[in-house]
Amino acid sequence: MTPHRSPARARIARKAAAPPFPRFPEKHREDPLVTPARFLQYLKERGRLPTTPMPESVVFLFGPRLREHVETRYGGEPSKTFSRLHVPRSGGGRLGVHFVPGIGGPQLATEVEELAELGVRRFVIVGLAGSIQPSLPHGRWVLCTKALRDEGTSHHYLRPSRWVRPSEPLSAALRESLRKSKLSFVEGPSWTTDAPYRETLKEVRRYRKEGILTVEMEAATLFAVARYRSVESAALFLVSDVLEEKGWHPGFTEAHHQLQQGVRLALGTLRRMARAPLPSHGEVAQNNISRR
Repeated sequence: MTPHRSPARARIARKAAAPPFPRFPEKHREDPLVTPARFLQYLKERGRLPTTPMPESVVFLFGPRLREHVETRYGGEPSKTFSRLHVPRSGGGRLGVHFVPGIGGPQLATEVEELAELGVRRFVIVGLAGSIQPSLPHGRWVLCTKALRDEGTSHHYLRPSRWVRPSEPLSAALRESLRKSKLSFVEGPSWTTDAPYRETLKEVRRYRKEGILTVEMEAATLFAVARYRSVESAALFLVSDVLEEKGWHPGFTEAHHQLQQGVRLALGTLRRMARAPLPSHGEVAQNNISRR
């Protein structure tokens, strides 16, 4: 006869039996076999990586819809090194807009690793996010103050923790730009997930009580990889859909024009920061350590 096990004891047993994530404990301390430096060297040896100057700061955009707007509004030309990287004329070669072809952490981590290896030092996401707060409607901007690591990629870069944070100097510069602009914005945490079709009501209710404002797929990864590479990062999201008890309420089409405003604000912020000396990798790393 099987002994009776209470639901509470069963949950404890399942938790104890669950393997750690990542599967190899402490893997963030280990050196990788494949590095962006080696991969880029491989491309260069085969004539597939033209050597051209890289911008010091990059804005990440997701999907192709804003590419025509950026090319028309800001002029410039695609980078000869990365065709997805557009270098606006007005930035004097120090700014770039990178069009990420996919969504989610693994894609973004690869882009950040390779761009950082080539010399990019600041990264800003301008993207869309879902609101999980009733008071946060479509069309509101959110400056992300920290990201809940409910995805996989960040855990391969940093020690286990619930949150990962952006770079304060870069976030502060965006905050100042937002305050001076006419854009309506709030600040707060975001929930980063790998599974957009597995965002459940129980999760929304729990994270809402914790004060989390939005859900998206990239912030935690960007912040983690940037910290690992000792470069700066920040994320600015536009609410494009709302998740609540009655279901899901999308508004992606309406968000397109407002994203253009976010691109302009981010590029303006990075242009002003470009006038000051870049912090060293050590200074960025020290700032990251002090905010853990």
